[in-house]
Amino acid sequence: MRGFDNILVPIDFSDPSAKILNTALRAASDEGKLTLLHVVEYLPLVTESTFGVYPHRKDLEQIKNLSRRKLEAAARQHPDHAFELLVREGKPASAILESVAELGPDLVVMGTHGRSRLDHLLIGSVAERVVRKAPCNVLLVHVDPRE
Repeated sequence: MRGFDNILVPIDFSDPSAKILNTALRAASDEGKLTLLHVVEYLPLVTESTFGVYPHRKDLEQIKNLSRRKLEAAARQHPDHAFELLVREGKPASAILESVAELGPDLVVMGTHGRSRLDHLLIGSVAERVVRKAPCNVLLVHVDPRE
């Protein structure tokens, strides 16, 4: 079986992230490249000034640096594979779709969060938005919140 050559793997560092990454590795071709993506959402910590409200840039940069180190640690767990690491700011679904447009992956491998119907209606689903709008294949890995 050949597998996919260019896979985007959004990672949120939750417990199921290892399961999602392992699924992506199984879907990759022998020479396949995986891009690990973590999206840092804008922080609710803001400063109000005469020019409006803005997030603390220093805090965002620290979180992005920590996220990059976590992605590096995940990649080191699989030395036989090629990884590109990407940390973005913004809303997860939008940042994932922007990354898809920029990188042109053959496949996106991401988790679902087994939320209740009410939670889903109230906050929506990142995975659902990506499935509906991505121009490539999307493989959803079922994530049971009890795992």
